[in-house]
Amino acid sequence: MSRRILTDGDARVNRRNSVAITMIFLLTLSALHQSVSSTTRWPASLVSYANVFGLVTPWSGSLQPGVSTPPTCPALAHLRLPSEHLAYYLYSHPEAADAARNDTRCRYLLQHDGEVSQCWGYEEDCPRQARYSPPVCAQEWQTGRRHRLNNTERFWIDAGFGYVREQKRQLVPICEARRQEGSWLECSEYARHCRGRDLYLDFRRLRIQESRVSANRRDILGPGEIGGRCKVHADTLLSMKGHEVHGLMSWYAELENLTSLNFQPTAGNENCDVILDRPTYFMKLDMGVNMYHHFCDFLNLYISQHVNGSFSTDVNIVVWDTTPRSYWDLFVDTWRAFTDHPLLHIKDYDGKRVCVREAVFSLMPRMVLGLYYNLPLVPGCSNSGLVRAFSRHVLYRLGINHVQPQDGRLRVTYLSRTTQHRRVLNEDQLLAQLRTDPRLLVSKVDYNHRKMPFLEQLQNTHNTDIFIGIHGAGLTHALFLPDWACLVEIYNCRDEPCYRNIAALRGVGYVTWEGSESPTIIDELGTYKHRGDHHKFVNYTVGATEFRGLVEKAITHVINHPDYPTRPMHPKDEV
Repeated sequence: MSRRILTDGDARVNRRNSVAITMIFLLTLSALHQSVSSTTRWPASLVSYANVFGLVTPWSGSLQPGVSTPPTCPALAHLRLPSEHLAYYLYSHPEAADAARNDTRCRYLLQHDGEVSQCWGYEEDCPRQARYSPPVCAQEWQTGRRHRLNNTERFWIDAGFGYVREQKRQLVPICEARRQEGSWLECSEYARHCRGRDLYLDFRRLRIQESRVSANRRDILGPGEIGGRCKVHADTLLSMKGHEVHGLMSWYAELENLTSLNFQPTAGNENCDVILDRPTYFMKLDMGVNMYHHFCDFLNLYISQHVNGSFSTDVNIVVWDTTPRSYWDLFVDTWRAFTDHPLLHIKDYDGKRVCVREAVFSLMPRMVLGLYYNLPLVPGCSNSGLVRAFSRHVLYRLGINHVQPQDGRLRVTYLSRTTQHRRVLNEDQLLAQLRTDPRLLVSKVDYNHRKMPFLEQLQNTHNTDIFIGIHGAGLTHALFLPDWACLVEIYNCRDEPCYRNIAALRGVGYVTWEGSESPTIIDELGTYKHRGDHHKFVNYTVGATEFRGLVEKAITHVINHPDYPTRPMHPKDEV
């Protein structure tokens, strides 16, 4: 799907007088001289003068280490992409690259010869050295195991932009257009991701009020009720069967009755009760009340945008849920990063024939070896460029800013739980001890949506150096920590990989309780679905010495991180 509908949001740089024009020239020369990427440190003197003359506009995105204020490119402002992502976007969007060449204020995105030198990595002609934010691995080869690829490349393919490349490579025609303006549909392996044009969906058998509890019924689209004016490759479609048992793994169950139709959907009104003219993303969603599960949805939507090659927010998002119940979403503000329009639901089309001009069936949250639910990571590797870009993208579009602390102290956020289980009963005593350390600015928060709106939670998280909490979905906030930050999972409750992997994917530090003994359990072990005792269903007290040791490890990680901003630290910073 090549059409990209872009929104307007131009940022403009004022040129007030001849001195200001001179400064633009100097900044541009400096950028070209250094082959500036968006993560390059600008000369302090030039930035200072630029600020004086108003050449640098306020930035509503996430401030990156080493950048006083990112340069702006008015010609591409309508894309609403973080400054550091623009150069990568240009690589596969030649029309945007031409716009940058024609605007002198955008030249910093290009090489001296006007060519684009940076790429995400999934482009087939992208040089390895030009990839966005490559992984970091403790060792290149895993001891005792034979692999064709080294650890860095394996991690990049499993959890980085290599995953996007694999999805793009897997796309094969399922329904092939007989003529240029005809319908078509293509899917990746196991129908995990599909996209097409001029498709027909007949929801007259949906009868949403008669539905039971299943959110992914398989009986709503029979033969002739989904298709297009194209040639169906039945054998190819059948080969994608296998992962549809769980509704959040595949679109095969919805597409298995794909039919070649004798009419062109969207060509007239006689076959369509509703025509969706905007590009439309169909999504199956996991639990909207749990951040860990729901951000699998958002991440896979972002990945689908990369596969599709467009980040426009002038799109429909249709939630594919075959129950009459309302979807309870505690993170509803996040949708603003992906669409300008209210969410739609297939129950809105109950009893109607729907024709879609451009459709994307998004990657799903619980795919086998998908991102990130239950994904086994390559040991010793971290920093998924894909997850890092997702974090930047969401923060930028939601207007979350990074603010430097005034006093140079490390900002520590302790996430308190007010649920029935997994509470740290002596947390106030532990925090009182931390507050005696002059290096630390300690705050205790309760990320309950009734007490703190989600965007306020993100703002706090993104301005945190050390994020502390016991095992729970709130630790998914690690996705939005700054690069140098560290996650302290006080105790993983014997679910070891969950938030360790979140931290590794994001590329931030991670420490947790070590040793075979758990913190002191205060009440009896709870049971998990009648499967026996489980450490997630009790409360704890934590030893002060052990807790302090975890925090000291986190402090060491933060202040020794190469991207940690230079701050006037308190004398006790030698830890």
